[in-house]
Amino acid sequence: MVLKQERKGLEKKFYEIATKVIAETDFVLYDLDYNNGGKTLRVFIMDPKTNTAVIDDCVAVDRGFTPFMEEADWIPDDIVLEVSSPGMFRSLNTIEHFKMAGSTPITLNLKKTLGDILEGSELDKKTAKAKTFVCNIEEVNEDNLVVALDEEFSLKINYIDIKKANLEPDAQAANRQEGE
Repeated sequence: MVLKQERKGLEKKFYEIATKVIAETDFVLYDLDYNNGGKTLRVFIMDPKTNTAVIDDCVAVDRGFTPFMEEADWIPDDIVLEVSSPGMFRSLNTIEHFKMAGSTPITLNLKKTLGDILEGSELDKKTAKAKTFVCNIEEVNEDNLVVALDEEFSLKINYIDIKKANLEPDAQAANRQEGE
């Protein structure tokens, strides 16, 4: 996963509008995705107090887009606007997303196996072949993450080696139950 690059073209224009609309609310713009081929604009918002958004929040932000959608002549007539919460298992696409994840466990899906990334390390066969695993973020840097696989083993992973990352709140709930 190469972290989301600078927005360009229509996506950049939509991002600027979303920033204006959301600045007038109590919400945070978590992410934005524009699929030009499908003419779908997805805007992910959240209340910073709850880290989620309810349907009324999404409706309010959707309505905030109306004046921009009606006035801008560059917006396709057949565009579909979807405003939603990023969800419990939200994708982590930016350094800020990884920072916001805090102590919530995450699932990392790597492009290579752990054995390939940690060449020369003594890993059991199962761990060496793993590409997907749940871990906790220990540190977020500009070039990489430091994650804990367990209480004894930390790993530095470059963003370019990550295929996909998302929150894994079920793992946090399971860890709480084990500790009770």
